Amino acid sequence: MISTTTIRAEIEDHIKQRGTTLHQFAELAEVNVGTLSGIISGNRPISVGQLDRITTVMGFPEGHFYNLYVDECLIPPGAHWRRLRPFLLRCAELERYDCLKQVLNCLLEDLKQIGGIYDTAEMMFSEGWKQAAALLYESVIECERSNHSERLAMSYFRLYQIFQNDVIKGFKAAMQFLPYRYRVPEAISLEGLLMLTETYAVRLDWAEVENYACELRTLTRVMYDKKIWKDPEFTPVKSLVYYYGKAALYIAGAYEYRGRYEESRQWIDEYADLSWFEGLDEAGKAEVEQLKIFARANFICLDIKSGNRSRIPEYIEFLEQHPDEIVEGLITLVESANRHHFFVDDAITRFSSQIEKYRVTGKDRWLSSRLSTDDNTKAPPYYFRYSVFFQDYALYNFRKGLFREGIKDILYSMRVSLKLSSKDLLTNSMAIFELYRQYASEAQCKEYSKLCREVWENEKENILGGFGFAYV
Repeated sequence: MISTTTIRAEIEDHIKQRGTTLHQFAELAEVNVGTLSGIISGNRPISVGQLDRITTVMGFPEGHFYNLYVDECLIPPGAHWRRLRPFLLRCAELERYDCLKQVLNCLLEDLKQIGGIYDTAEMMFSEGWKQAAALLYESVIECERSNHSERLAMSYFRLYQIFQNDVIKGFKAAMQFLPYRYRVPEAISLEGLLMLTETYAVRLDWAEVENYACELRTLTRVMYDKKIWKDPEFTPVKSLVYYYGKAALYIAGAYEYRGRYEESRQWIDEYADLSWFEGLDEAGKAEVEQLKIFARANFICLDIKSGNRSRIPEYIEFLEQHPDEIVEGLITLVESANRHHFFVDDAITRFSSQIEKYRVTGKDRWLSSRLSTDDNTKAPPYYFRYSVFFQDYALYNFRKGLFREGIKDILYSMRVSLKLSSKDLLTNSMAIFELYRQYASEAQCKEYSKLCREVWENEKENILGGFGFAYV
């Protein structure tokens, strides 16, 4: 590794070549002239803040000397975190992950540094520098894997938070966190269980949704009965009633999506009125009212899924008041129409602009980028629901004799499923296309063949050790 004397030599050469004095340079860099003299002579260490200002005066881009500055932080061995931490935080801010890795490689030779690495990772996480924080959490995990400490559990939890919306890394992070869900502080366990529930809901694995939602409800109830909410040090991300209500809501949903409507109704009753909860602050009271609204909507939803068409206008009114629920509502309406052999053209017309927004074109950066293990795999959870909706909508259009439109919808669903690495959704789309292939245009058949080639390429990567498909 090159010595930081190179930095000092660069500063000295710059001053000589520009014909400036030490005092002039020090003034421009906002560094005390005595301090600058000591830095150049090697008698004083240089802080990262001083280095940044000096770099700017010299006309170099931010972080220009960081690879060389690593030495300054690590000499002598076991250098104080007072100097090291600001440098690591600045590297995170500038996305200098190469320098972070250089420092980590040296620090990990001394296990006493793990505490400092973890604390710094927490600072990065709170600042939103999550990719940098992930590098540090991974280092903590590597060194503490056999210790089963709370710090280890929290590192797994943070990685889960960081990668939660990543198609590939998110589920892997969930599985790594799973055995540690009760080894984190109780307030974090609540959030972790809710995240696990949501992860499986996105993957349409309703048995696992029920499993973790039940765990969440049980834990929440135990905490409530212990009156933990009276402890000022108990600071969960959301109020306790939020987790209790969400648990019941997800259990009800798990039964609903498996067609067990009566059991679902019983769980909707569970969260329909939670005003009995003690210790509700304003946020908690707002959650109770929100859950009450969703309970009403979900009762209507169950009626429609059971074939009761008379409640559709009421449901449409709810969806118009809650735009975030429109895609889920359209799935309910179209699925129910297909199952009970009626049509919902008025609702389709009412929400036609939203449907077109869901139909992302091939120019969309997220959808058109090739599936890979980099940041392009990150997708909002509702993309799964878009894929489900267009499968159902394709069948709806086939029922109406709109075959070209139906093929268009199923190809869109197939593209999204491929991008999401969702084997189940993709298989359904391919099966539906084959059933109605005779109605596809030549261009649509070519697009289908192209998508099939992409499926094969991804499967081939899986065979050769790539990421392959997630079994969603």
